[in-house]
Amino acid sequence: REALKYQQNGQLDVAAKFYKLFLSAAPNQTDALNNLGVCLIELDRPYEAISILSDALEHNALDPELLNNLGNALQKSMQIEEAVAKFELALKIQPNNVTILLNLSKNLLRLGDYYKALEHLKKARNLDPTNLGVALVDSLALPIIYKSQEEIVTVRKRLESKLDEIERRTWKILDPISTVGQTNYFLAYQGSNDKEIQKRIAEIYLKSCPDLGFVADHCVSNPKIKKKRVKIGFVSTYLGNHTIGKLFRGLIKGLDLKKFEIILFHLGSDLRAKDEDLDALSSYVDDFALVPSQYSKGREIIANYEVDILYYMDIGMEPLGYFLAFSRLAPIQCVTWGHPVTTGIPNIDYFISWKINEPHDAKSHYSEELILFKGFSTYYSPPDYESLEYDRGEFGLNADENLYVCPQSLFKFHPSFDPILVDILYSDDRARIIILDGQQKNWGQLLKNRFSLFDPALTNRITILPRLGGTDYLRLMKLADVILDTPVFCGGNSTLEALAAGKIVVTLPGNFMRGRLTSGIYIQLGLEDLIPNSPEAYVKLAVLLATDANERA
Repeated sequence: REALKYQQNGQLDVAAKFYKLFLSAAPNQTDALNNLGVCLIELDRPYEAISILSDALEHNALDPELLNNLGNALQKSMQIEEAVAKFELALKIQPNNVTILLNLSKNLLRLGDYYKALEHLKKARNLDPTNLGVALVDSLALPIIYKSQEEIVTVRKRLESKLDEIERRTWKILDPISTVGQTNYFLAYQGSNDKEIQKRIAEIYLKSCPDLGFVADHCVSNPKIKKKRVKIGFVSTYLGNHTIGKLFRGLIKGLDLKKFEIILFHLGSDLRAKDEDLDALSSYVDDFALVPSQYSKGREIIANYEVDILYYMDIGMEPLGYFLAFSRLAPIQCVTWGHPVTTGIPNIDYFISWKINEPHDAKSHYSEELILFKGFSTYYSPPDYESLEYDRGEFGLNADENLYVCPQSLFKFHPSFDPILVDILYSDDRARIIILDGQQKNWGQLLKNRFSLFDPALTNRITILPRLGGTDYLRLMKLADVILDTPVFCGGNSTLEALAAGKIVVTLPGNFMRGRLTSGIYIQLGLEDLIPNSPEAYVKLAVLLATDANERA
């Protein structure tokens, strides 16, 4: 009873200690094991939760609540296929349980099983038509890998139609993190202007949960900056050993501590013991604040710091940062291009970008006021290639082939890229295109299926290597004859890593900032002749560089 009281009050660490104390005397008590597992999930300790909940299931193998919570723990540890198996078993026991249907659907979407997820979401909506959480997950459901450009059009129309339906009704939601628990992350990869959709989604959240629009006291009483040092807070989950960290840690460390008091708001559990990059950054700033996954508590922690400027690095990449951004926690609130798409959120004042990377009509792409800097808006520490050894044979690659490496995430492979890849293969008989498998192994198979329907040459002469980390990824970069950038949504960190390896990245500028990072770098370098202006020019340049070593040099 004591543990449950602390858990309900959000004191999860204390609750977990009481549950463990109780279980030392009654180790097989299912309810205590289940509640402890839930606490550990919310404390971002999923592996401990998996162990606890698995033990509980040994005593009650067909408990749907235990199976559902174990599925949640597996999801949080990114074991998505295993999570799906637990949710499916739980659903067999309780086929009309809306919570289980929703969790299963989210994980099927993550695997890329879009249409199966929609079947479960349809059932969940029929069972609970007033549940906004279910309605939003259903409305925002998107494929990871599209079958065709036509499917993108169909899916986008479905999303807009579903939003029409939601907007015609009145809804209430208490906590969007626990009930929806996701963002609209994958919309940006469709290649369209997402401003109006993002604004509509934000408006739905604000109408159904007005508490999201919370305003901190210091933003009302003292909106102007008067202190000697401007207090600036940076918000992210990913400022350690992650792409976001690589892109933006140098910017934070480059600020003058005589002018700025820097607070790092780290979303989620403390990873400093495991992540030396995050640990080093935390020792540089004035304060390092952990922001827990409980939304209201996290909001309170940030508000209590009374910062002058709140700087979000990547709104939209995960739920907590997205929903925190709805509140007014600083007089000035901005976002930058960690996730390069507008937020649609009224309380984000500015989107910070760079002029060389934006198209002429860029202002129409943002709900925020667009602030354009003239120079290059990051301070990047290149990786060390000098100590690396590399050999094609270790990757199973032929020494006689021309290697075109495209190291982008598979969800960046827009269907419009397929004919470009085909033309490269037909233009160069010795071409071998190398891509890396996805976060979920099913993604690579979905892409293979699309390639085989488009042109068999793509499946015969494209190699999908397993996901590579650390030095193996860098070694592959060094082995490439040329690096291929994905149009529509291009590389950022990967382009910088490729350039550091002395490689040329062939790019095709898109219509939005997220497709123009690489071309912006070339503009900054004064190498605009390396920016093709058509798919045909992209193919021509790629083949020239891959087949002619002198031209490449």
